[in-house]
Amino acid sequence: MSIGIAIAIAAAAGGARAAPAQERVVLADPDPELLRAVRSTLAPWKLEVIVDASAPGDALEAEARADARNARFVVWRREGALVVFDRDRGSAEERDTTIGALDPVEAAAAALTVKTLMRLPPPPEDPGGPGGSPRPRSELRAQAAAATRVARGSSTEVGGRFIAALLARPLPQLEWRIGLAIDLGSSAGVERAGFQGSWADWAVIALTSWTFLRPPWEIEPQLGAGLTRSTLDGVAMSASRREVATLGMLRAGVAVKHRFGRWTLGGAVGLDRILGTPTYTRPGSTAQIFEVPGASFAFGVLAAVDFGASGG
Repeated sequence: MSIGIAIAIAAAAGGARAAPAQERVVLADPDPELLRAVRSTLAPWKLEVIVDASAPGDALEAEARADARNARFVVWRREGALVVFDRDRGSAEERDTTIGALDPVEAAAAALTVKTLMRLPPPPEDPGGPGGSPRPRSELRAQAAAATRVARGSSTEVGGRFIAALLARPLPQLEWRIGLAIDLGSSAGVERAGFQGSWADWAVIALTSWTFLRPPWEIEPQLGAGLTRSTLDGVAMSASRREVATLGMLRAGVAVKHRFGRWTLGGAVGLDRILGTPTYTRPGSTAQIFEVPGASFAFGVLAAVDFGASGG
């Protein structure tokens, strides 16, 4: 059935329409390069991009998908054609395009074709930009994770961790983010060489990450460096003892997440290396009380939400 016939049947069928379409685009194509290019090209219009893994069979199905997602546009590829369905106009247009996976140049060309077929008005002006021209928006991601950490020093310490992070994506055309994280956790009991007490630590870490898109999945390696505050507190030989140290640390990890609009949920693993860890001994003796763990491994779950971004 041709696109024109499908639209005619849909118009004749009538029926109640869904709510007025929002400024939203359903990209029914899992190609990560196309997603990246469409997001970047449409950024000045502040259109939200939602990814569907499978293409609609025809315009009728595209209209149903637009109704279900309350979206204005549905974009997909079919047999060498790039198709854009506009729910407001009740019509679809197509142009020739590349079959199969797209490289960055092909994806950029396809995204420009999508913009042309959408027949968008001039983008809103950004008064803060030079000459009133639109300026790409930076994006923020708020992220929280709960994890189990296994740390190795003079003994193996197992505890819970909570990590909160705020990351910025300064260049909308790149899936690169930078930011800060705060890492807090439970304390560990220490009883050794006449000492009774606990050890705890927390950290502030500068992070950078890169996201590889495999819609609806995202794989995000992460690197970081920062400072950790270590505190050993307790009683040794009937006397209070408190040892505090500020140490450098390095972090490497990876997260695998599933996207739900602006939200991503998933799991993560990470490794920490603490630099220059001290060892505490009993006064006047070489008997070891505690060695601050120099390495740790953590695994857990995380949730993140993006602000100022096109939801993928």
